[in-house]
Amino acid sequence: MAAPTTARGTRLPPEQIGYLVAGPGRAAETALARLLDADLVRVSRDGLVSAVHQTELGVSTAVETFILVNLRRAVRFDAVVRNAAKSAEMRTLHQQLRARRLTRDPRPRLAAWWVFLAFGVLLSLLAFLEPWTLFGAVAFLGVAYWTFGAKPLTRAGRAALKDVTASDRVLTVALEGFRGRIGNQSVGELFGLPQSVVKMLPRKKRKARNGGAASAAGCGSGCGSSSCGSSSSCSSGSSSCSGGGSSCGGGGGGGD
Repeated sequence: MAAPTTARGTRLPPEQIGYLVAGPGRAAETALARLLDADLVRVSRDGLVSAVHQTELGVSTAVETFILVNLRRAVRFDAVVRNAAKSAEMRTLHQQLRARRLTRDPRPRLAAWWVFLAFGVLLSLLAFLEPWTLFGAVAFLGVAYWTFGAKPLTRAGRAALKDVTASDRVLTVALEGFRGRIGNQSVGELFGLPQSVVKMLPRKKRKARNGGAASAAGCGSGCGSSSCGSSSSCSSGSSSCSGGGSSCGGGGGGGD
């Protein structure tokens, strides 16, 4: 499977894709999905997660290590995700995405932002007659830009998600979350998880993916399309979706 890339060719692992799509909760779900996919953890029918082996061999990220280290005893499925989402390792992941300019601190849009814009444009026009008004125009336009607000996902972050598809079941979790659906199939079913376990996680409202992602303090949701046909399935021991020639894709759901 080809690794997902940004427009600049930067490789993004599923955990980071999950964070960009829907924040720390989705990244935590993705890390847990990777551990399940690698048979490093198991989930009981009543929703208790336990380590298969008391060793950290096979983990690939700091968040995965955090999850595995804290499974010395069985832990509820939702608690595993919640604790990982609030961990120091997740905050480090957030800082890494910030350093790569894929995310930023969001700013709310003020209702009166257009007033500053209008004054800025007016003063810009007056500058042809009174050059000194140009200073005021710059100030008002700057305030208009700031009060217009900013979404947590940067242009580079949106580009990183543009061509990502759920080509395996771990990426499906990154894009959809365990509570998401692929056609008529629950994403949790790709891992053999019953709905009683999957529904331990909170459901989130769906939003457009290009406005998704989140800061370390919260997150939005992503959405998308494409599906696995009703004859599609993923075996619990395989990392790829198969059956019916369908491919998994899209994003949304999940929780943190």
